[in-house]
Amino acid sequence: MPKFEVQTSIDAQANYCKNNHLPHFAPYDGLCWNCNQNIYLPGKRFWRGNFDGRESEGISVDKASNELVTGCPHCFRSYCD
Repeated sequence: MPKFEVQTSIDAQANYCKNNHLPHFAPYDGLCWNCNQNIYLPGKRFWRGNFDGRESEGISVDKASNELVTGCPHCFRSYCD
């Protein structure tokens, strides 16, 4: 089961970007500027500004530690456009 801890994930993504010499696209506080949900927690799935009735998983500590975050898992807004 994925582990969700906001500050741990924020730190993990910052370290991943620094250690791999990658740009840090994810919001530094974890809050998506488009849908106002925390990307590092499960939330509501939005499509084109409307809640579509489904839950979205969020970005786990493991994923933040091992993958470059380039967009919101809830509203699908890209952070690297």
